[in-house]
Amino acid sequence: MKSFQKYILLICFICSQALWAQYTFEAKVSRENVPLNEHVRIDFVMDGDGDNFTPPNFNGLKIVGGPNQAVSQSWINGKKTFSKTYSYFLQSTRKGNFKIGPATIEIEGKEYKTNPLSITFVDAVQKQNTPNRGRSGELNQIQQQSLEHIHLVTEVSNANPYVNEPVNISFKIYFKEGLSGYSGKKIPTYKDFWVHTIPPTRQPEIKVGKYKGETYNYIEIKRDVVMAQEVGSYTIDPLVLDVQAQVYTGRRDFFGFPEVGYVEKEIGTNKVTINSKALPEQGKPLNFSGGVGKLNFKVTPSKRELKAGDPFTLKVEVSGQGNLNLLTIPEPKAHSALELYDPVYTEKVTPTVFGLQGKRANEYTIIPQYKGDYYIQPMEFSYFDLSSKSYKTISTDSLKIAVIDGPALPTNTTIQHAQDSEAIDNSELFQPIENTATFISTESETAYWLSTTYYLLTLFPIAAIPFFVLAVNRKRSLDNDIEGNRLRTNNRLARKYLSEAKKHLKDKDSFYEALERCLHNFLKAKLKIETSEMSNETIQDLLQDNQVTEEQITAFMELKNACEWARYTPTEQVDTNKDYESAIQVISQLEKQLK
Repeated sequence: MKSFQKYILLICFICSQALWAQYTFEAKVSRENVPLNEHVRIDFVMDGDGDNFTPPNFNGLKIVGGPNQAVSQSWINGKKTFSKTYSYFLQSTRKGNFKIGPATIEIEGKEYKTNPLSITFVDAVQKQNTPNRGRSGELNQIQQQSLEHIHLVTEVSNANPYVNEPVNISFKIYFKEGLSGYSGKKIPTYKDFWVHTIPPTRQPEIKVGKYKGETYNYIEIKRDVVMAQEVGSYTIDPLVLDVQAQVYTGRRDFFGFPEVGYVEKEIGTNKVTINSKALPEQGKPLNFSGGVGKLNFKVTPSKRELKAGDPFTLKVEVSGQGNLNLLTIPEPKAHSALELYDPVYTEKVTPTVFGLQGKRANEYTIIPQYKGDYYIQPMEFSYFDLSSKSYKTISTDSLKIAVIDGPALPTNTTIQHAQDSEAIDNSELFQPIENTATFISTESETAYWLSTTYYLLTLFPIAAIPFFVLAVNRKRSLDNDIEGNRLRTNNRLARKYLSEAKKHLKDKDSFYEALERCLHNFLKAKLKIETSEMSNETIQDLLQDNQVTEEQITAFMELKNACEWARYTPTEQVDTNKDYESAIQVISQLEKQLK
């Protein structure tokens, strides 16, 4: 009996532990009706120490602060309490009701989900002055001082480069403390430059550096290597970010500690001008093919001695660092007895802060036809050396190819003798011509004249003449409608790239590249604008001129900036599904308004 009671107690204890092990995870919103010009706070609260937190899809709401994490634990009368919270500050650009799905967390191997939320954004309200802001609604002095230590800077390695000289452009955000996050607003574009973006790291790395003589922390937002293609002065547009920062409100909490709040501010880099200059004419070699940097050149045969009919390869290679993709590789010249085939091109280059680094090569297959010693002529390669600011020429020696076995190179006498012998042998191939002919009757069993086939073949061309005339006129009309053809082509391309983007929803880089091409072709079709003219200001002006609503202009520009931000900055905070649905909605609405 006692044994049975022990088992009962053990089972009750296990069941009570299982019940105690249940945790709660819930979402709380600071308010459900929010003015359009104010933020709303959402807290995801759990009473266990969870991992692998996954935020919900905020469905069009903009994150202006967070995620911020807070942990609280205490012991009261021997009882432990624990709380962990993830907080977000959200804002909307339009009125309406927004549904926020569940967030997930993993606690002790079990997944928990929050309840869905609903938030309604209503008309904006006029803000009144608060103790934390001045009469004009500006930030108070303490907050302003905190934001003064956040700087967005464009750093250029060389503002006066030669044409085709690699230039490093780095965009950095310097801060001392208080930076809680940032999001992209505007990405700079480059005109008349060859551009390569250095791939960003997965997680932005915080480093320490100097800004105006003071020590700051900094994060490199974006790094590009550009090469000017023409002589001239070019202005690089600024990079613009929305920065979220922690600032002291000037108040203290219940325990006397300074109270911390969050503010958002738009900041941009300084405008930078690059003045590219022409390469010097003095000392420029006649065979200069555009190479700029620090380069090497070599020619390597696979064999120097072989038999007639045996192939060998000749590798002509340019290596080093510089504008490897913009130079021309010299071509070899050889004796006519060496049969030279078209080259196979290979390259192995890596983008670096100094331009492209690696090598490019043409590999020729050569087959000698006759016995003897033959030479591949000397070759030269010239380039502009950036370290010495002068032209350098690399020359190779002539290459001797010894063909040790095979037929002798024919002379004029042996060639004539071979032609005569061939004529004698070929005379035996001709046969006497037959001088009689045999005729075969072609009379048909059924008469063609006045048959059904006769009438069909006669009347069909006559009946088809009106349709042929209509088709020709239609074709001429379409051919003359150059503008219409261009618009139809761009519409097809927009649909094509949008379908291509859908195929790459799980590949961030491919998805946003296809989506950006789709937006560009849509603008070409509807606004008659070329890619080189697609600045944000020009697009906004043209959309306004075409009576597009401000709401749709804002939605399109946000989608365009989201593409640029996802492609050119080290961020993983993207939602391809949401951006794809936004693209469908934006293009659909603009299609209606631009008709």
